[in-house]
Amino acid sequence: MMFLVFAACAFASSFSLRLIDPLILPVASHFAVAPSVAAMLSPAYALPYAVSQPFLGPISDRFGRIRCMRICMAGLSGALLFGALAPNFESVFASRMLAGIFGGGLVPLVLAGLGDAYDMAHRQIAIGRMLVALIGGQMLGSLVAGLASEAWGWRSAFFIACALGFAATLLVWAAKLPTAVPAGAHGRGLVATFRTLYGRVFRNPKAKWVLGCVAVEGMLFFGFFPYVGEALLAMEPGSAPVVSRHVGLVLGAFGIGGLIYAFTVRRLIAALGVARMCVVASLLAAACYALLPVTLVWWQAAAVMLVTGVAFYMLHNSLQTEATELAPEARGSAVALFASGLFLGQGAGPMVFGPLAHRIGFGGTFLAVAIGLALLGYTVVHRVMRAPRELRDANA
Repeated sequence: MMFLVFAACAFASSFSLRLIDPLILPVASHFAVAPSVAAMLSPAYALPYAVSQPFLGPISDRFGRIRCMRICMAGLSGALLFGALAPNFESVFASRMLAGIFGGGLVPLVLAGLGDAYDMAHRQIAIGRMLVALIGGQMLGSLVAGLASEAWGWRSAFFIACALGFAATLLVWAAKLPTAVPAGAHGRGLVATFRTLYGRVFRNPKAKWVLGCVAVEGMLFFGFFPYVGEALLAMEPGSAPVVSRHVGLVLGAFGIGGLIYAFTVRRLIAALGVARMCVVASLLAAACYALLPVTLVWWQAAAVMLVTGVAFYMLHNSLQTEATELAPEARGSAVALFASGLFLGQGAGPMVFGPLAHRIGFGGTFLAVAIGLALLGYTVVHRVMRAPRELRDANA
């Protein structure tokens, strides 16, 4: 039952996360704003999500993960309803910020809960299976939003996300799950607990590398996503509704790649090992981004993004698992910082990618991303997966 509840919350949160990317052009057209302005709806979700993490993680360690998940799921559903009814662009922007704040209490707490329930030997497999819900939500969020926007208008995508959110809210509030406070959450008051819990995380010398790598990962992989519509318009000039459908399909292909990883994670780890899998993932992702500028039609871009999705989750799932073991007695805080790093990167990515693409073109920007991904893979393998002697000695 616990896994089902966690999966429902993860699915609803992930659906709302990638909801906005196919809607950038329709929203821009509806409210008569520039596409570059509408593209800021993506960091409007990601940055509050990231900023909320340093607070939500220790709160869950102190007061219990299920209590936090119930409140955050209800808040996310309300924010999605607000977005569906928004009378102007500023209201849509505010709704995405609220959704980011409340969404920040779901996926990281699901991962922390899995860390509580599974030992390290089985944890990456359990998290890999949860990725079916996480990736399915992201994939369908993009795909359904694009199709619904073309059929019934962009607001319909928000209403669908809201319905899923309220269903998950009812499930997590109705389920009889343990609400005990995790072991190790001690301190005289909340401020003392924050200091204590984060102190435990950063006592592990790997922490700065794991958190830094995931922030760069989020920036490199996801900086392009709000600009898929612009890139496809350059390939295939046409109406915004048609491009919205294609944007959803291209981004949905990324999610399908993630599902392929989720269903093959056990075999991949057995065949490659975690460190070698990270090397393969980073080089594969770099090759994919280098290929994107030479795609001529949307389905070719979708094929490249499918492979990119496999590569991303090969690398990201390995970092996720490391994050759950940074501080077992403060796991919620560690995973919250990890999620904060990822979403800070996702929020910063479009702010870097857009101006750079408009200055040097999509081709040069994709090449820079490819080089960055190769360097990221080297860093993950040598500073996280194969910790150097000084890090191993510090943990001894």
